[in-house]
Amino acid sequence: MATASFIVEGMSCEGCVSAIRRALAAVDGVQSTEVNLTSGEVKIEYDPQRAGTSSLQNAIRGAGYDVS
Repeated sequence: MATASFIVEGMSCEGCVSAIRRALAAVDGVQSTEVNLTSGEVKIEYDPQRAGTSSLQNAIRGAGYDVS
C-alpha cells in the first residue's frame, strides 16, 4: 500500500467532504480516505498497482475541486 496527501481547495462543508470521499472510493485500488475540512488536506491509502496519484487527483477534480 502507498499513501498520498493532497491539499484540496474549494471545500466548504461536510457535503464537500462526502463528495470527495465518494469520488475517491470509486477509484479502483483506494483503500481508505481521510478528509480534513479545516486544513483542506486529503490523505489516501491506495494500491499503487491499481491506481496512481494522477487518477486520485483526477477523481478529486472530477468532483469539482482544485487539488495540489
